[in-house]
Amino acid sequence: MTERAEGTYYYPFWYLWIISLLINAATMLFLILPLSLFVDRVLASMKMKRTGTRLIYVTVSYFLLGTGCGLLFAIFVLRMDAFRHTGPYVYVLIVTFVYLFWQCIFEWIGKLRKRRA
Repeated sequence: MTERAEGTYYYPFWYLWIISLLINAATMLFLILPLSLFVDRVLASMKMKRTGTRLIYVTVSYFLLGTGCGLLFAIFVLRMDAFRHTGPYVYVLIVTFVYLFWQCIFEWIGKLRKRRA
C-alpha cells in the first residue's frame, strides 16, 4: 500500500484475473486449437515409418506452433511491445515442452492399448 501512487486507480485482483482468463481462453479457442488441429492433420498425412523421424517432426512442429502462438499472444497482450519483455518467452518455451511431454504420454498410452487389444 505504501508503494502506490497517490491519486492512481489500481484494478482489483479479481478483475485482472478474469480479464487474463478471458484473453487466455480466446487465444486457446481461436488461435492454438485450430492451428494444433492443422498440425495434427499435416503430421497424420505424412507417412513416417521410423519412430525417431516421427518424434523429431512432432517435436519441431509443436515447438514452432507453441513459440509462434506465444509470440502472437505476447504481441497482442503487451500492446505490440513484446520484444522488450523477455518474461513471456521463457513461459512459452516451458509450456511448449510441457505440451510436447503431454502429447508423448498420450501417444504412448495409445500404443499400449493397441498392444493389449
